Amino acid sequence: MLGREPADDAATTTAAADATTTTTARAPTFTADVGSPFCDLLDDVDLATVLGGVEGEPAAVASAFQQLVDLLVQAAELAPDEIRADVALVADGMVSLDAALAAVDYDFDALAASPSSGEVIEAVNDPAFADAGVRVGAYRTQACGL
Repeated sequence: MLGREPADDAATTTAAADATTTTTARAPTFTADVGSPFCDLLDDVDLATVLGGVEGEPAAVASAFQQLVDLLVQAAELAPDEIRADVALVADGMVSLDAALAAVDYDFDALAASPSSGEVIEAVNDPAFADAGVRVGAYRTQACGL
């Protein structure tokens, strides 16, 4: 989302109990001020290092997710109008994932086995979440030049 290069088209398939839905979002074309506070925030963060190497160690996972949540909350505050709703949706999704992980002491295996795992999987696979990520990624690349 914020840290990956978007494709022109992104396809997301979501499996429900009795149906499968495929949504393809075409990223719009964005232009903006490369030196905007939003672009500066994105330029200052390398998400690969924020989430890199956190598997298995609950304290490291908790720290990485807190950094990511803080970044997304700040990004939502600074986002330009044209992607503000998208950034807010991504931030809300990550806040929810962080809360679900916190409830199981940041243990991914415990989360997968928990009763809330279905809700988390459904939320992450929601086409609206994926579409928002495509638009945020497109803005990052096109408008911010990152």
